[in-house]
Amino acid sequence: MHKYNRFDDDEEGIGFLKKTALILFVALYPLVVSMYPMIPPFIGLAGYVLILHIEKEKTYMIAPLFYLLNLDLNLSLPLFLSIFIIIFVYMFIYMPLKRLIRCKVCLLFALIVIIDFLYYISLFFYDFIFTTTTVLADMLLVYYIVIDILLGVLL
Repeated sequence: MHKYNRFDDDEEGIGFLKKTALILFVALYPLVVSMYPMIPPFIGLAGYVLILHIEKEKTYMIAPLFYLLNLDLNLSLPLFLSIFIIIFVYMFIYMPLKRLIRCKVCLLFALIVIIDFLYYISLFFYDFIFTTTTVLADMLLVYYIVIDILLGVLL
């Protein structure tokens, strides 16, 4: 009876402070990215976290989905393109790559690079088809990818 009277945060091993930090990061980081262009958007890392949560069937896979949706809205990017690319990578690339690469860090590195490159290539195709300019091809994209990979390997 006591178990049902309190707010139980321990269903997946994450505490209240971690939940609060996760919610604040998911809600506020895309706003900061839209104001300061030198801060990387971490699309590849969010995609890797989403793929891991889909594979483990955790309920917190909503956090990377909401983060990517919030990022698309704040940066005026095509809606759901990042989620579509990540689901595409999960369905067609992740399983064969997981069988091929046994090292977890190597798999993380490969997935982040693949997600980032596919996302930016699809953005360039989007720009070409609709004659818009959402992303400029400069060294800032390389910076985003490098920081995305470094943070993924460190975590």
